[in-house]
Amino acid sequence: MHPLIHLEFARADAAERLRRASRHNRVPPRPKPPPLRGRAAHATGRLARRLDADAARRAVA
Repeated sequence: MHPLIHLEFARADAAERLRRASRHNRVPPRPKPPPLRGRAAHATGRLARRLDADAARRAVA
């Protein structure tokens, strides 16, 4: 067997893998929102919870 056949096989194998990988369309990951948006949502939720508790107390009393 020729000593360079292993190198040729490795090149062909790598080319085949690249060809297969390029056909596979990956879905890009969704970008994460900035941390400020999460903090604002948390603060808004806490405020809404307090307002609902006050509204519930007024409705019952």
